[in-house]
Amino acid sequence: MKKHVISSIIIGLLLLPMAVTAAATETFLVHLKTSLKQDDAQICVAYNIMLAAVEEGYNVKVLVDADAINTFKVGWRGKDDIEGYKIPEILRQAIAKQFDIPFAEVPGTYGAFLIKLKEKGVQFYVNAGYLMVSKIGTPDDPLKKVSQKFFKPITLKEMVKLRAEADYYMAY
Repeated sequence: MKKHVISSIIIGLLLLPMAVTAAATETFLVHLKTSLKQDDAQICVAYNIMLAAVEEGYNVKVLVDADAINTFKVGWRGKDDIEGYKIPEILRQAIAKQFDIPFAEVPGTYGAFLIKLKEKGVQFYVNAGYLMVSKIGTPDDPLKKVSQKFFKPITLKEMVKLRAEADYYMAY
């Protein structure tokens, strides 16, 4: 019995780098469609999924589309809706435990969480057409009223390609 257990562990450890390499080449697309004001649970859960996917080694891409862009729209006070939106302490504790990170390193707001995701390599795209129609952006400055300037505006054709090339897809 011991030999089988030890053999299984050794085989598992030998195969682990292959699994990590496979994940690193696979794309995990998260499609944000719902704004924070419409349903805060969806966008908040999406952030957790983004973190889980990037921690598993996936190439994580996020498409901000439709009403979700309003979450990142700068209002008259110069801030967006999610920047100061606090992450509940109990959720921060769960994230720290699940990802084995110190509690102090878990962001306190979803705005800080967004920056952390970008720093971990998550790429953010936004529907350029919707930016124009909703007057959040202009042809000369597509991200004019968008808080995060690292969002990359893309066309409808590029959105289709982004979805078609994704190995995994989740929508919120």
